[in-house]
Amino acid sequence: MFHMLQPIRFVLSLFLLMSLTAACGGGGGASSDSGDSGTGKAAILLTDRAEEKITDREGNVITSAQEIGVTFSEMALKPVKGPWVSVFNGPPDISVNLLALQGKADLIDVVDLPVGAYDKARIKVENAWFVDAEGVRHDVIVPSGKITIKFKRHLIIRANDETEVLFDFIPGKSIHLIEAGKSGKFILRPVVRVRVLGEEVTEFVKIEGQIVSVDCSENRLMLDPRHGEPIAVNLEDALIVLKDGSFFRGGDDDDDDERKREAAQVASCQQLQEGQNVEVVGSSDEEGVIHASVVLIKTEEPASHRLEFTGTLLEADCDQQTFRVTFSGGEIEVTLLPETKLFTADDQAVPAAEVCERLSEAVQKRIEVAGKVENNQVIAAEITLLPEAPVSMPTRAAGTVESISVTGTEVTGFVLEADGGQSYTIAIDAQTEIKDQNGDPVAPNALLNQRVRVEGTLDAGTTPPTIEAAEVVLLSIS
Repeated sequence: MFHMLQPIRFVLSLFLLMSLTAACGGGGGASSDSGDSGTGKAAILLTDRAEEKITDREGNVITSAQEIGVTFSEMALKPVKGPWVSVFNGPPDISVNLLALQGKADLIDVVDLPVGAYDKARIKVENAWFVDAEGVRHDVIVPSGKITIKFKRHLIIRANDETEVLFDFIPGKSIHLIEAGKSGKFILRPVVRVRVLGEEVTEFVKIEGQIVSVDCSENRLMLDPRHGEPIAVNLEDALIVLKDGSFFRGGDDDDDDERKREAAQVASCQQLQEGQNVEVVGSSDEEGVIHASVVLIKTEEPASHRLEFTGTLLEADCDQQTFRVTFSGGEIEVTLLPETKLFTADDQAVPAAEVCERLSEAVQKRIEVAGKVENNQVIAAEITLLPEAPVSMPTRAAGTVESISVTGTEVTGFVLEADGGQSYTIAIDAQTEIKDQNGDPVAPNALLNQRVRVEGTLDAGTTPPTIEAAEVVLLSIS
C-alpha cells in the first residue's frame, strides 16, 4: 500500500556550471550577490522515472497506468523579489507521456534567467489523462490548472553560471480517484519535488491530524499531528477536498458561465473547521510551515494517522529497533517493525534482517518514510533511500532536420529545428546510432528535411546549444 515512493521525474533543468553551494542558498537567509546583474543560460527539460500506480483518496492502489499524459502550457520561477519569470510559455503547448521517457530528459527550450534568488516554481497544466491496465483511457480533472511549489532553500542564479534544477513529478501521489456521490472522478493535483544539482530544495510532507484553528483571511490553519507541536499550514495554493469528494477548482471570478463559477467554489477555506480531521499534502519551507497542495477532509476520526515525509537520517539504534530523523516537523524517533520494508535508491527491496544495518550505513543521507502515528508513536511501514540525482542525463529533442554539415565525404552533424521553433546544433560521429522506428539503419544524408528524435549529451553553453548525439531516430519520411 505504501510502495508509491519512487517518483516519475518531471524535470526542469537549468544547466549552469556552478558549484552546489553556490547554486543553493543554505536557508532563509540565502540571496544573490549584492549588485549582481546579468543572466545565466537555462535549458528546460522534462524527464521521468516510471511509477504507474493510481490510488483512491485513502491511498489504496486501485489500478496501474500504461500511459500518463500531461499537457502543460507554462513553467515559471518566482524571484524572492520581483514578478514571475517565465521559462516556458506556449504556444505550442507541450504534451508528454510521462511513462515513455524512462529517465531521459526531453529538451523543451534554452533560455536566459535573470540573476537572483528564487523561492517558488509554477507549472500550468492544461489537461491530463491516463490509460489504465485494461487499456481504458480516463480523463483527469486538473483543479485550478496550475501547481505552485515552495522551495525550502532558495535557488541562486548568478551571472554566467550554470546549474541543474530537477522537478520530480510523482503521479502515484498526484492522480487520485475521488468519489462524488456514485460518479468516480480522477483528479490531478501534482506533487512535485525540486532538486538542485542533486540536493533537494523542497521537503515533501504528507500528514494527517486535527485542525486546531483556521484563519481564512490569512489562508492558514494550525494542525495537531498527534505527535510533537502543532504545525502551521499555508492554504494559498491548496486544493480542498470535502468528505463527499467535492473540491475547490480555483475558477476565474470573471468566468462568464455562472455554472462554472458555482462549480469552481464548491469547497474553499470556509469549509475547514476546528476539530476536523484532515490529511495535508505539500512541501515545507525553512520555517517548518507546510505549503499545502491538497487538504483532504477525512470522513471520520481514524484509529491511527498516516504520515509520509522526507528528511535526514540522524542515527539508527538496532538494539532498540528505532531511528531518528529530522524533517520540517522537527526531530522525531521512528520505530521499526519486523514487517517494515526498506527500498534502495534503485527500488530494490532490502532483506528484513538487514533493514536496520542498511539504515546505519545511511546516516546523514536523505530518506523517505511512510507509516502511521499510533498512541503518539511513529511507526515505519516503508522507508526509501533517496537517490542522488545525476548532474547530467541523456537529453532528447524532436524536430525537423533543416540542414546537414559535411566534412569531406562524412556527415558530421545537422541543424535541428525543434517542435517549439528553437534551433539546435546536432553533432554526430561514427558511434552515433542512426535508425528508423523499426531499428533499421538509416544513412545520415537521408535525414535532410525529415522529422527525427535526437538523444545525447547537451551543451547549453554554445550558440545555438549543441547535442552530442548518441542516437538519432527517423520519425517520419516526407
